[in-house]
Amino acid sequence: ALLISGCGVFGGDEGGGGGGGGGPRGVAESFLAEWAASRFSEASKRTTDPSAAAAALTAMQDTLHPGKREFSPGDLSGDCESTTGCRVEFDVGLQLDGLGEWRYASALQVVRATAGDEWKVRWATSILHPRMTTATSFSRVRALPPRAPILGRDGDALVAEAPVVRVGIRAGSVPDGAIEDLAEVTDVNVDGLITRVAKADPGDFIEAVVLRNNDYFELKSRIDKINGVVVEADTLTLAPTREFAREVLGAVGNATPAALSNAGSTASEEDSLGLFGLQGLYQKQLAGRAGGRIDLVDADTGAPLETLIEFTSVPGTALHTTLDLQMQTAAERALTLTDENSSLVAIDTATGNLLAVANGPADKAGEDRALNGQYAPGTAFKMISALALLQNNIGLNDKIGCPQTVTIDGKRFENYDDVGAPGQVSMATNFARSCNTAFARRIADLDTDVLSDAADAFGIGGDWNLLLNTFSGSVPPAADRLELANDAIGQGRVLMSPLAMAVVAAAIASGTPRYPRLVLDGLPPRAAPPANPAIIPPPGTVPSTTSPSPSEKAGPTPVFTPKTDDRPTLQPLPFAAELKSLMQLAARRGTGEILNVGPSAGATNGTALYGSDTEPGRHAWMVGFAGTIAFAVIVERGVSGPTTAGPIARQFLGAVL
Repeated sequence: ALLISGCGVFGGDEGGGGGGGGGPRGVAESFLAEWAASRFSEASKRTTDPSAAAAALTAMQDTLHPGKREFSPGDLSGDCESTTGCRVEFDVGLQLDGLGEWRYASALQVVRATAGDEWKVRWATSILHPRMTTATSFSRVRALPPRAPILGRDGDALVAEAPVVRVGIRAGSVPDGAIEDLAEVTDVNVDGLITRVAKADPGDFIEAVVLRNNDYFELKSRIDKINGVVVEADTLTLAPTREFAREVLGAVGNATPAALSNAGSTASEEDSLGLFGLQGLYQKQLAGRAGGRIDLVDADTGAPLETLIEFTSVPGTALHTTLDLQMQTAAERALTLTDENSSLVAIDTATGNLLAVANGPADKAGEDRALNGQYAPGTAFKMISALALLQNNIGLNDKIGCPQTVTIDGKRFENYDDVGAPGQVSMATNFARSCNTAFARRIADLDTDVLSDAADAFGIGGDWNLLLNTFSGSVPPAADRLELANDAIGQGRVLMSPLAMAVVAAAIASGTPRYPRLVLDGLPPRAAPPANPAIIPPPGTVPSTTSPSPSEKAGPTPVFTPKTDDRPTLQPLPFAAELKSLMQLAARRGTGEILNVGPSAGATNGTALYGSDTEPGRHAWMVGFAGTIAFAVIVERGVSGPTTAGPIARQFLGAVL
């Protein structure tokens, strides 16, 4: 069968003309080919009324937004030389942007005035659709279903539809100074707002900013004083705060080319789409599919006459994650103890499920440092170095010297904070005190792959398949003895993310290494859709009489189906009991004492050097476990693990245990 599409014409000619030729069928095919390719002016020249045809084809395009057209013409029928000409029936396939496919059958007539004249398509609006007349027009209606929420491990909504207020100005009726005043109050770029207002048609709503309800009511008294400002109630998919788990959850916003490509054929550039994080990765699942219809309406009044096709919307499906609402909130609050870049990751030791992923400060919460940061682990790496020693027959009570300094292959190694001990002390004591010289000197005497082998036992460097940008750590075999000594104290080529360090701590706590997990398969019933948008004042205020507060409706209690765990199975961690006792010793009488969260807790700290000899800097780590939670905290440009990262870990654990 002949197929005519936006990609061209395929097939041959019948009945006196080739594809694009001068015969009746050729003219019909040429008309359909130009139409399919959006060359409406050229298509209209093939008709008996080019002006009317061009206007009608353009109006159909502007109203229906077909991204692609396909036409399959049938055979000629009738007497082409008669006054009515011959008929060509054709199948129409329209891919309507944001809605889907619409297929129907139509027909056209090919005529010529006298023998020898050019063949033309007799123009009729019924060519567009057999129900179309000169008194009717197309109308397109499209509506999105409510976006499904992202849920925490207990079914708490981490991201859900919430009321917002769109604040802006109507173009064409802007009082003097209103744009400047609004830009100042809402902290938006005044030049950009002026430009958008100037380019808009009179009456268009020009949005300056979208505010959460609470934020709007903080500014309401100032906004109300600006003449010409318009506010519109709406709903958006929001987390509890703008910063909440932003690296993981992502954000929903105006469509970008990348987001639109990811969203699939039923998305529209007018939609709010997931831009990154889980909102971007699971855009199709969360958004569902838009519904709508194509109506035939009165051309003069716009009154609907007939629905030609209806598209059924498909609700989005909630995404169930492992994050814990309370722990995520506690993690973000704990990071407010420092103004430096910082991250905190918490993992359930029994499952490997991620409980909290936080970055600070708040204005950098969306950076992917917690999962994907690549840092020297410093002396916190001795969790892995200790396993390497144990695997090479060096026990907890074996004596290792801890001098204040030691030179290995010409490089001087030293301890931080004047750590050192005369004579020989046990490996356990060296671990608890975070003795760099002991670990560097002893590891340097072993094979160059001992640390990479030990890291493999924890799953470090594996494909964790969290979908989000994730760094699972890198511990390559050392090139020589000096590099091995540097690696032993986390200062060589070894790199770890906060997530990777938390994975190590979780494996030590449970005795079983597990790849981390973020998304579960269990899907809850959909929550009740939000009420019609209204500007809802915060608790304790009186709602405006012009925008009453609707009653809030609680959704059903979620019930989840457990996920089948398809992560790779790792072997039990060797020497897990010994490693756990080392961590617990450090928490009781060593560098983790600051945590003070009970005798079963374990911890280790790290101070990682970076920069140059002339401008050195330090990153501070605190890593450990307590109860069923393993955690890792890093603070860039810190003083030391106990001094800088320790208070953050202590506050977090105090809030969640």
